[in-house]
Amino acid sequence: MTKTERLIKRIKEVDSFENMAYVCEDFATFIDEVSEWGVDHIAQVDFDDPEVNIPMMNEFFASFGCTPSNPHPAGRYA
Repeated sequence: MTKTERLIKRIKEVDSFENMAYVCEDFATFIDEVSEWGVDHIAQVDFDDPEVNIPMMNEFFASFGCTPSNPHPAGRYA
């Protein structure tokens, strides 16, 4: 399992992470939001790890319906 897949799997497993994912337009927004909780890694993967596939992470967040071009009303792109 890649580091990106581990991140996605863990976000789906933890309700607070998954709930936050629904309102985040992309991975950068998610990082900003959870960093307020003191979170800088998930599933032993640092958010800034170069092996994390950012486009794949952004696709994962877009699957919840919010994107930079279709932002959440309270999101960073609204």
